Amino acid sequence: MRLARELTSALVRPSTARAALAGNWFPAALGAYLLLVAGLRTLVARSLMFDESEQLALSQVLALGYGTQPPLLIWVAWCAVAVFGVSTATILGLRFVVLGLMYTGLYACGRSLGGLRHRAALAAAGALLVPAVSWDFVLDKTNTPMACAMAAFAVASLVNAVRTGSRRAAVCVGLLVGLGVLSKYTFLPFVAGLVAAALSVPEYRNWVLSRRGAAAGLTALVVLLPHAAWVVANRADLAEGITHSITDRPERTLSRLAVSAGDVAVMSVGVTLVAFACLAPHVFRRVSERPAQRVLGRALALAGGAAVAVVVLAGGTRFKPHWFTPLAVLLPAYLVSRLGEAPGSSRAARRLGAAVGVGIFATAILAGAVGTTDWLRQGRELRQRDRIAAEVARAVPADASYVCESLRDAGNLRLAHPRSAIAVLGTPQAARPKLREGAIFVWDASKGVAVPETTAAALAREHGLRPDVTARARFVGEPITPANPTARRLGIVRLVRD
Repeated sequence: MRLARELTSALVRPSTARAALAGNWFPAALGAYLLLVAGLRTLVARSLMFDESEQLALSQVLALGYGTQPPLLIWVAWCAVAVFGVSTATILGLRFVVLGLMYTGLYACGRSLGGLRHRAALAAAGALLVPAVSWDFVLDKTNTPMACAMAAFAVASLVNAVRTGSRRAAVCVGLLVGLGVLSKYTFLPFVAGLVAAALSVPEYRNWVLSRRGAAAGLTALVVLLPHAAWVVANRADLAEGITHSITDRPERTLSRLAVSAGDVAVMSVGVTLVAFACLAPHVFRRVSERPAQRVLGRALALAGGAAVAVVVLAGGTRFKPHWFTPLAVLLPAYLVSRLGEAPGSSRAARRLGAAVGVGIFATAILAGAVGTTDWLRQGRELRQRDRIAAEVARAVPADASYVCESLRDAGNLRLAHPRSAIAVLGTPQAARPKLREGAIFVWDASKGVAVPETTAAALAREHGLRPDVTARARFVGEPITPANPTARRLGIVRLVRD
């Protein structure tokens, strides 16, 4: 009988591979998800999207600043291109590595809040309840996912630093804060909210005001100092660009602000709150929280208020969802930490996991419809951009230098002609590649055949060049007409010294 029991135990004992998968299923699930969304992204568009184009276009030169976006992702892209070369695989690989880093950071944040592995995994997967993450991050976006990753790691690192009192952990907090600011300027309200929240909780206030907190602040300052010096030197142009980004609509009205605020609420926290209210309503009850939970909850509220105040005080005409995404992805981690061990909490966690799975399945179907059919306008416009990018690449010489009006056009041109120097209007002088004689200008000619006066003035001011009036301009795409209001056409003309 004893022999029979031992034989049975040996037969049903899990294999080593199966046991390893059971202990490390989150990395395996994350890898499978990243492969899925990478395939969907490739299906949806052949040309580079905006963030992808920006990184490929601007990574020709290593500079302290490139305009209204912080430089961290451009630096990383410069390194990636130097190692792997100019290719779609390089730039998409970078983007999905950053996306994986974001989910890893959220998992670490979930663990730091006291969650076991399965709860930490749910905290990470809960970010998919944010439409800006489950859809926009599949198609585009790199700077915002990096800021989200740094925010999640910063929270996890802060909790660990306070718990252990380690000086090394304090330096890590400062490093993550500095890298977060270098990822996206919208990280600044999060930092302000996190510091204010930490000062409101005794355990964390003591740490912030101690030598460990000073070490973290000094580390962040060292990381930011080179770029901060560039910001000060270029503050006028940078302020103008950021102001234009915030006030990019003709007028500010209360109704416009209210509508955009509603859009932000839905796209950032609306689905998350509804999902938890329906599937795990007890997380909203008043319960005793651990210090780490209190810090995160207060940080989200204070940072959200700070972000709103910045937009209002700067004269913003509307709110944009991606300004609040670093806060939105941390909300599920906070709510998951409040599930607790009460009866029914495990069942609620399973229901939330199922909701996330349904969201992934729906995203795959929607991406397939966008990429393979003409049912949706977004898919038609993406395929139109794909055709225009291919036509421009064929219409221009492979060895010429270019000046582009648009970052997206510049990125796709560099993808097609990796050895060409391609400058973009509006970038700082130190971030522009050196152009050869006989450069070619590519601009948006959707509304007319002539180069707009403001664009011509920017060409002369930044590069000392003007369109050659003796050369025949070429056009690809279609002009905007009443029958086709979303059409796009690009003009191509030779440049001469002004």
